[in-house]
Amino acid sequence: MQTVTADTDGRPSSGLTVTVSALMVEMAFAAAALWSWGVTHPGPEDESGALAVIVLPFFLPVVAGVALILALTLVMPTVALARRAGVRWGKAGAWWWVPAVASAVSAAGVTVVGVWAGFRGGVAAPPVYLWWWLAVTALIVPAGLLARLARRRAAEGRPVRARTVLFGGCAGVVAFFMALLTVAIVMESAFG
Repeated sequence: MQTVTADTDGRPSSGLTVTVSALMVEMAFAAAALWSWGVTHPGPEDESGALAVIVLPFFLPVVAGVALILALTLVMPTVALARRAGVRWGKAGAWWWVPAVASAVSAAGVTVVGVWAGFRGGVAAPPVYLWWWLAVTALIVPAGLLARLARRRAAEGRPVRARTVLFGGCAGVVAFFMALLTVAIVMESAFG
C-alpha cells in the first residue's frame, strides 16, 4: 500500500487505515445488532452479557487484527479490481463498480471456503452459502466505498484522514446496517 499525505499531526494515513477503521465500525454495528437480536430472542440458558463488557477491551486487538486481514484479503483487492474494471469498461471512478466487484469477490471467497469444506466432508445446504455470500458482500461494500473515497481524496491532493472519511461515510455505514437489520427483522417476522 502506498502512503498518501500526512495528517496535520504528522502521522501518515492511507486507504488501508481507512479500510481497517471502517471494518472495525462495521463489526461494532454487527455486534450491536447481534446483541439486540439476543436480547429480543433469549435462549433457554442465556446469561446477562455483563462478562462481555468486562472482556471487551481484551478483544479489541483481535478485532483489529481480523479487520486488517479482511481489509488485505477482501476489501483492498475489491477496490483495486473495481478501479481496473472501471478503466477497462468505462465509467472509471464510478461508485457502483465497488458493489459489483464486491459481489464477485465475495462469491469467489465463499466458493473457495465451500469447496474446502466439501473436501473436508462438511458441505452445507445451498441457502447457507447464499447467506454467507450476502453477509460477506455486506461487509465489503461499505469499507470498499470508504477506501474508494480515501483514494479519490488522495488523488485530488487533499489530506486523507481516517477520522474525516469515517465521519463523512459513517452515516452511510449506519444506514446500510440499519436497512440490513430492518430487512432481517421483516424476514423473520414474515417467515418465522
